Amino acid sequence: MAGNLSVRDDRDELVLARWRLNLAPVAHRAPVHFFNVVTIPGKGQGCRARTNISRGTCIHVEKPLFSVKRVEIGGMSPATRQRLTQELNRLRPEQYQQFLTLTYPGRSDDQDLERFEVNNFQMIVEDAGFSQQGVFLDAARFNHSCLPNAWFNWNSLLGDERRPAGRLTVYTVRDIKMGEEILVDYQNTNCYEGRISRRRNLHRDYAFTCNCDACGYRQRGHLSEERRAAMRTAEALRQANQGQHNGQRWNLRESILRLTQLLDQEGIVYPQKATLRGELADWYSREWGSRNPLHLDVNFRDLWLDAFRARLDAEVLCLGEDSEEVRLTLDAMARI
Repeated sequence: MAGNLSVRDDRDELVLARWRLNLAPVAHRAPVHFFNVVTIPGKGQGCRARTNISRGTCIHVEKPLFSVKRVEIGGMSPATRQRLTQELNRLRPEQYQQFLTLTYPGRSDDQDLERFEVNNFQMIVEDAGFSQQGVFLDAARFNHSCLPNAWFNWNSLLGDERRPAGRLTVYTVRDIKMGEEILVDYQNTNCYEGRISRRRNLHRDYAFTCNCDACGYRQRGHLSEERRAAMRTAEALRQANQGQHNGQRWNLRESILRLTQLLDQEGIVYPQKATLRGELADWYSREWGSRNPLHLDVNFRDLWLDAFRARLDAEVLCLGEDSEEVRLTLDAMARI
């Protein structure tokens, strides 16, 4: 790959990322069963760890039972419903019976549509307002938390000769003890929202009331509410300082760093932290390129590279070294 990356290649950067994250060496994805699907009181089925699992472990890889293209984000048109029917008709009888075992809240007479809506995972954002969404029989058993200990992602680079189109992966983002429930975040783009808003959205989209630690009313929940309120304030400042000049550029940097600090305190790893680190790298790039005489004593190139490495760390932890996102970040680092 082109570029100099401080005379290190991609493999060196990945080794350093694992060292910074204190992760175990990468193991080949063997068919190890890290969890059992069991009955969880008050939730139906869920997944509990069969053994102690270190963070950064790929615990699940799965191809879709089926997927539907051009699904409207936030709703479903009659044309999309027709595409869903077409995909269901392609299933073998035993596959359709497996689909029927997934959660059906019973809010609509259209059982197939509602079952698809509450059990699908977004695979690819195709263009503005549309995405490809798939049903994964095993991954659908993971329950939700606004403070997840695992992360799901569609990796378009994975596959085999028979079906090379990609796989859903699940990585642990912190250490998980044997018997602990493995939880993912169903609405991973709105972590700045407060308890009431998150609960309302989850009930609307998935027909359940979240009672995770962040949504509860004990001390942890109150602390979470305070931090997320502070996040919304910092995010407003970040947006207000976008595109500003002179001293206000430093306000943008400080709001990004404040948001990152709050995310760390809350225990939220992805995707906001990776996005913010990318913005911070862009900020250092602009400052380095401006050659502002007030900043000649600051090594912006090293700060630029450090911001990219922090982004790389988050992506390696949550998405895996072989993900497209990691590849794109390494490509950007190589151009520094």
